[in-house]
Amino acid sequence: MADAAYDYRPVPEADVEEFRRLVTYAFRPTERPDPLDSEDDLPAPARIGARRGIYEGEELLCTGRHYWFTHRIRGERHAVGGVSAVSTPPKNRRRGLVRRLLAESLAEYRERDHDVASLWPFEYEFYRTFGWATASRTGEARFAPDALDFLDALDAAGRFVDLDADRWADCEAVYRAATDHALSMYRTEEWWRKRVFAGWEDDPYVAGWERDGDLRGYLVYDIDDGDDGRVMTVSEWWGVDTEARLELLRFCRYHDSQVGRVTLHGPVDPTLQDLVRDPEAVTVEVNPGAMVRLVDVERALSALAYPTDAEVTVRLAVEDPLAEWNRGRFHLDVRDGRATCERVTAGADAAAGEGADATLSVGALSQLAVGYRSAGDLARHGRLDADESTVAALETALPREETFLAERF
Repeated sequence: MADAAYDYRPVPEADVEEFRRLVTYAFRPTERPDPLDSEDDLPAPARIGARRGIYEGEELLCTGRHYWFTHRIRGERHAVGGVSAVSTPPKNRRRGLVRRLLAESLAEYRERDHDVASLWPFEYEFYRTFGWATASRTGEARFAPDALDFLDALDAAGRFVDLDADRWADCEAVYRAATDHALSMYRTEEWWRKRVFAGWEDDPYVAGWERDGDLRGYLVYDIDDGDDGRVMTVSEWWGVDTEARLELLRFCRYHDSQVGRVTLHGPVDPTLQDLVRDPEAVTVEVNPGAMVRLVDVERALSALAYPTDAEVTVRLAVEDPLAEWNRGRFHLDVRDGRATCERVTAGADAAAGEGADATLSVGALSQLAVGYRSAGDLARHGRLDADESTVAALETALPREETFLAERF
């Protein structure tokens, strides 16, 4: 039962500075931000999203920020709630405040018809205890600009241009054409202006490659001093085809007199090692990415698109540590590319698995729903308890897809 002394509510403008102080102390405790004259003094990225807090009276005890996103899931647009800036100062910890904030956040997402929630965790295990699960991997390629000297033999085409925020729609068109990954975001103008073209301290560089006057690719990058000299860090780079991607790499190559290293962030892709003369000159690192969870199992599974040839009926027993409405047995019926999902029995006892074809946590079900893991993979690693025929049926209904969530928040 929720503690009546605590109140979950929007953070008013009068408390924005306290909100900022708590978040800064949680994630960057060595910094002491200057006082604000007004909310407009905040960096552009901090002016997006809806601030929420757990209050005791008028005291802000715990913070959170919500984003109202649209993502590609199973080939269609779905409303996704983004969770960020979750913080509690040490004096208020061990009181269940984060649990309360997350539970209230899910209830708000459910009320707003956002049936999936995403976040970037400070610690994966921490959010796993609340039902979130990893749903994406990110790749990082590191190399010296000279490693790209194979590009010198290719004829240069088109031209490189500097881009500003007024070109956001052109960049969005490139981004949508370049990625068909599950979980990719349909970015708004506000996101482009305040989160891509603007930074927390300094704005990044944004450059594009045009051919015949059309923007075909772009990259967002910073240049900073590293331990071994300057580093060009490319936070995202997208090209509509192979030619565009090679030209963006050529742009990095042309920085050989300014930087000693280039770091590219993006989907996991070791292809660059096959293009360069020396594969060992490119280091590719794979890291866990964003986490997701279903906000409402019944509604989320009913809203997904399914393979048109899938005819599957399965009884799922689901355990959810945070959302009572997701706890129990669900009847999933898939026909003609759509599905109905109905909770037939509620409660922890129903979630234990008796009378169900498959038993799994809401985190595992979330990974299955968005395509990050297959039913077979979950079963092999003890995250799904089901017989072979049920596993095969779930693989037919919810096949694995390539996922990538690029946007950090």
